[in-house]
Amino acid sequence: MQIDALRRKIADRLSTLSDEQVEALWEYMQILTAADGDPLENSNKYLTFFCCDQVFGMNIRQVVQIIGIPPITPLPESSAYLRGVAAVRDEMIPAVDLRVRLGRDPVVDSGKSCMVVTNVQDRSIGILVDAISNVETILPEEICPPPRQDGHNADYVTGIVKRNAVILLVDVNALLTAGDLDLLHMPASALG
Repeated sequence: MQIDALRRKIADRLSTLSDEQVEALWEYMQILTAADGDPLENSNKYLTFFCCDQVFGMNIRQVVQIIGIPPITPLPESSAYLRGVAAVRDEMIPAVDLRVRLGRDPVVDSGKSCMVVTNVQDRSIGILVDAISNVETILPEEICPPPRQDGHNADYVTGIVKRNAVILLVDVNALLTAGDLDLLHMPASALG
C-alpha cells in the first residue's frame, strides 16, 4: 500500500475515534516518535484496552501498531482463539481473538474493536480486542502479583494494577499454546 493512501485511511479512521481513543493514540504516537526517549521510561508504559468488560494492559514495547480489524482467513485445525491470518503491511499474520482466549464470544467489529499488532518470538501477531483505552505509566511498585489459580491456564496474566478500574497486565508471549507457537514459526508463505 502506498504511503499517501495509508495516510488518507488513517485520517479517515481518526474521525470515528472517541476523545479518549484520540488521546491514547496521541500519547502512543509521542512514544513512537521520541528519538531520544528514555528506554527505562518506556518500560513503564502500558497500552490499556477493553476486552469482555475488563481493562487489560500490555507493555508498550510489545506493541507494533494498532489497526482496525482486517479481513481474516480461518486456518484449519488451529485453536479456537486463533481466528486465522490477516494481511497486514504485506505480511500474513496470525490473529488471536482475546475474547475467545478468555472463554467468551468472539470479538465483533463494532467500530471501536481493533487489532493490536504485537511481536511474539520475532513474529508479528494480531490480538483482537474490544476497544483501546489509553497509554498509562505503571510503576513496578504499583503491580501486584495475580492470585495463583490451580487448574486454570491464565499464566498470561502477569500482574494486577488498581486504578479507576482494575487493570490486568498480560504478557502476549504467554497468550499462545506451544502448538500455536509452532504454527507461528512456519514460514509466512505456508500460512497464506
